[in-house]
Amino acid sequence: MRRHTQNRPEKPRSVQEISARYRQAIKQYQVLMHAEIDNREQRVMLYSEIKTLGWCLGRDEHKVVKDINTPQP
Repeated sequence: MRRHTQNRPEKPRSVQEISARYRQAIKQYQVLMHAEIDNREQRVMLYSEIKTLGWCLGRDEHKVVKDINTPQP
């Protein structure tokens, strides 16, 4: 178990925190997809994080891919 600098245990993320990060990462990924610079490494890292967060939320892989490819408001 990882510990903070104050030596207290790190709490696991709540479902709400995971969902919020999932949506935020999808928005960041979509912004990077429309950027004019080459950001392949960032996109790959975000894509991996999104798929992992989706797995943590119990989403099917095809649903995660659909979420990634659907424009967010």
